[in-house]
Amino acid sequence: MNLPARFSTTTPRLLYRLSCLLALLLLLTASGARAERKTVALGLVGGITGASFWGDEVHSYDVEIWPTTGFTLAFHLPVFLGLETDLLYVSKSGAINHDVPDSVLGTRNKVNTLKLHALEIPFMIKITAPTESEVQPIFFGGPSVAYYFSKKSFSEYIDIANGGTVIPEETPPLIEMKNLVDYEWSLCFGLGVEWGLGSFQIRTNIGSETLDKTKKADVKTFTTAVMAGFIF
Repeated sequence: MNLPARFSTTTPRLLYRLSCLLALLLLLTASGARAERKTVALGLVGGITGASFWGDEVHSYDVEIWPTTGFTLAFHLPVFLGLETDLLYVSKSGAINHDVPDSVLGTRNKVNTLKLHALEIPFMIKITAPTESEVQPIFFGGPSVAYYFSKKSFSEYIDIANGGTVIPEETPPLIEMKNLVDYEWSLCFGLGVEWGLGSFQIRTNIGSETLDKTKKADVKTFTTAVMAGFIF
């Protein structure tokens, strides 16, 4: 899998900064709290997600950064095992770049953009490493389902004219709007730390099926989220 050539410039800077501020506030709020580990824990989480794609049709892509927020519910079993499920707003938008042969220009850059906004619900097994201190490392993983409540697909040729002018030309999308899936299953796994009422974690979701209902284009989602949270 290729590393992203650049970050998407379409992400509003204000939302990005607000999401970073939210994560910082959650950390500061939770850092002063100390509490016994609860059998059932309900909390809030927030942070940022970087979304991209993988599959046979994906050779070069852009990563889009977007805020993520939602609720988390954990059931802590005896010793170190537990179960966790969340209800999260996640953007899985991004762009796939193709170099298309052209008889006049040699090659043209085709940008296939997918705008995908979802409600994500993971179902994870959670393992808490026993430590002598209140800071406890956590590891988790399991299946996750996403419902796309907003989706859009379009493609453009991006040509650079004399003088550096960018000239977009609309072309049929890589995946037609009507062929975008409504639901998606993925594998979610990650790690982090918990202390008192606070938590910090990094998680990754890898899509298991193509976003194309017809299966003609093999494009799957890949997201990485950095989040902080606290429990009530």
